[in-house]
Amino acid sequence: MFILLFDNVRFWLNNSTGMKKQIREKYILNTLYKKGEISVNQIIDNFKVTSMTARRDIAKLAEEGYLIRTHGGALRADPLENMFSFSTRIDNNKNNKINIGRRAAKYIHDNDSIYIDSGTTLIRMCQFLKDRKGITVITNSLPAASELTNYSNIKVTLLGGDIIHERRSIYGHIAVAQAEKYSVNKAFIGTDGLSLKNGLTAYGNNESQVSNIMADSASEVFLLCDSSKIEHDSTYKFAKISSLDYLITDNGVDKKTVQKYRKEKINLVVV
Repeated sequence: MFILLFDNVRFWLNNSTGMKKQIREKYILNTLYKKGEISVNQIIDNFKVTSMTARRDIAKLAEEGYLIRTHGGALRADPLENMFSFSTRIDNNKNNKINIGRRAAKYIHDNDSIYIDSGTTLIRMCQFLKDRKGITVITNSLPAASELTNYSNIKVTLLGGDIIHERRSIYGHIAVAQAEKYSVNKAFIGTDGLSLKNGLTAYGNNESQVSNIMADSASEVFLLCDSSKIEHDSTYKFAKISSLDYLITDNGVDKKTVQKYRKEKINLVVV
């Protein structure tokens, strides 16, 4: 979802119903981000739509985990705030993420075809691929694509679709359709949460669709995540932990958790 920041203004648009719906959703998310809440009446007043239409918009975003429905509107959900914090998150646990990226890169060999997911940990592995020869990288991460274009020995395919500015990544039905056309040796994916009970979780369906498709196509699946995400669940379940071939994390994960994961036959790599 392409989120724009703008003040509360009225819109009189002659474009398609789908475009109007998308703009309403942008307005709802932006208002929630800035004010923490929004009422059905605000949507009605700003867009001259019916109460049913306004509530339908809220219901859709609630299903995707971006907000919490209330009787007269919606409240901001924690996942929404995380969407607006890429620049901050990329420096969180920076050294741990670099170590995770360095270890993950060791699994990539010359002539491999790989998928690199979006996320601040995944980006860190790119710098360690500069000496690989003949590898092909498919990604929906704008920073990953930007970094890898510095290396002429790496072929980079950037999936098309809707850009989520604050996550610096590409999602949507176009990205999904393109992802379905590819098959890779290895998929390196991220997650917003991970637990033995619920598996891999994300803030919404958008964040997981492309990851799922590329992981299904891969011979091996690697999950890269710092220890702060382990045994912390997000809103939307998108994959079983058994679908992973490797889980690479930092040494911040406690020993009891390591033992539990290894007891479940999970190939946990701690760096």
